[in-house]
Amino acid sequence: QVVKAVGLNSGLACLGVTKKQKALTPAGLAHAWALGVMLWGSLGWRGWSTCVLYLICGSRVTKVKMAKKEAMGIAEGRGGMRGPENVWGSAFTAAVCALGSVAFPALSGYLQVGFVASLATKLSDTCASEIGKAFGKTTYLITTLKLVPPGTEGAVSLEGTAAGALGSVVLTAYAAAIGLL
Repeated sequence: QVVKAVGLNSGLACLGVTKKQKALTPAGLAHAWALGVMLWGSLGWRGWSTCVLYLICGSRVTKVKMAKKEAMGIAEGRGGMRGPENVWGSAFTAAVCALGSVAFPALSGYLQVGFVASLATKLSDTCASEIGKAFGKTTYLITTLKLVPPGTEGAVSLEGTAAGALGSVVLTAYAAAIGLL
């Protein structure tokens, strides 16, 4: 399983370098490689592909109306490319759950739910903030319910909230459909 994981992730990393992929910085790609090996080695293709779905969806939603968000000064840095801090900030809890499912097989069902829940929550957050920044018409500060401009830290909008709910449902439905849950 681990040999397959190393081979697959190495091949994909090489392809990413060759094709000049724009989702990850070079350091982010190296860390994503390590994460991918861990996930395939612990949860197999199901865990690995669920995390890849998070990366693809999160990267794409970050690029929505990027020029508008850049002009407003609220776009993600580096054109939305993820670095090591983003890889682990998004998937550390998922990785712990995945590795824990191997270390504690009696708890693997619960840990797989934790794995999916952590990625679904992260995708929900990414979708909510990026779509809210791009399309939010009326944004409120969650702590005071006062109107604030889109992109304000802690601001919520109907558009962003709906996108966040959709993101979490998509990721969870995928994990359920492939038998991870």
